[in-house]
Amino acid sequence: MKTSFPVLICVGYLIAFAVSFNPASTPTHRWIVQPTASLSTPRAAHKVTAISSDAVLVTGGCSGPGCTRVERSAELLYFNKGSSVATQLMRLPRVSHVAAPLKGGRVLVAGGWTGDSTTASAEIFDPRTRSFLPTKPMATPRMDATATSLLNGSVLIAGGATSTNHPVREAEVFDPEKGQFVPVGHMHEARAHHAAVRLNDGRVLVIGGLRGRNQATASVEIFDPATRRFAMTGSLRQARCKHGAVLLKDGRVMVIGGSSDCDEQRRITETEIFDPQTGRFSSGPALLTPRYKIVDALTILPSGHVVVAGDAHDVEVWTPGTSTFARASGSIGDRLAFSSAVLLPNATVLVIGGYDNDIRPTARAWLVSRIRSTDNRN
Repeated sequence: MKTSFPVLICVGYLIAFAVSFNPASTPTHRWIVQPTASLSTPRAAHKVTAISSDAVLVTGGCSGPGCTRVERSAELLYFNKGSSVATQLMRLPRVSHVAAPLKGGRVLVAGGWTGDSTTASAEIFDPRTRSFLPTKPMATPRMDATATSLLNGSVLIAGGATSTNHPVREAEVFDPEKGQFVPVGHMHEARAHHAAVRLNDGRVLVIGGLRGRNQATASVEIFDPATRRFAMTGSLRQARCKHGAVLLKDGRVMVIGGSSDCDEQRRITETEIFDPQTGRFSSGPALLTPRYKIVDALTILPSGHVVVAGDAHDVEVWTPGTSTFARASGSIGDRLAFSSAVLLPNATVLVIGGYDNDIRPTARAWLVSRIRSTDNRN
């Protein structure tokens, strides 16, 4: 099935930071949000994975009124050709699953909610055949987990929740050479709806999350692939879940948004910065709008700019060295939760899907890009 997918060419170019400048003449950057072609299927809590220099894979998610239908469908977006092509169906319907890139454009898809229960099953997308092939299952059924690619090509699956929404401590590593999952040490705290980021030294920072019904945790731990064990590190300044995190260019980690009780009434504006040298968190630049359910809606550009979409009508961008986020021009139009974002090769961010306040998933998509200007707006 093909749909039009027009390409928006990013007209801005990455520029080096200048120590001193003339505000009247030095080019700065504005940001713009523009709609692009829709998906073939409305989706929320889906996954988007870049598989090549011109294509991303969109898997699963929920659709229909109330987001009650769990999708087996998947599609490829070819942003250079301007087209969307449906793949063969996944072997199981999945929402709130994990997906991670493997060598050769393959993608590991595992776990999630099938519509009846959580699953431990896993499958691998093969870009040559546009089909999903079975692989050995995880040891633990889970949804709302994290999948983090390690330096050796394996994938860490951490935490998640059971069918009754109880968080789990179990973690395992997928070995793509053997095609199987290997259980590793338990986390010190069970968690779901958390965030995970690979640090520059290859370790994985696992941050916050849901520890019990409507209870967020401030605890943070680090997985060391060398020992396959977790160790506690400094805690967040405030507990949060359904947040996001990105690795900054200087090796620190920015933790963004979330909710202090995993509900929308206590959504968070503040961000925090983790310094791996000290193991501590400090206050970061503030969002303009509190946001949660943004685990997959954050993107960092090669320039160091951080783009935050989801759970608001607008998109916010942080410029390195500034104390707050700025709004991009244009609007998504709805406060969409559980949307997904991915960085394209031309430094444009593609934002896809999500559901609105009435839990109606959308098939719409947007491109966020920079426009060069000669004024002082960021």
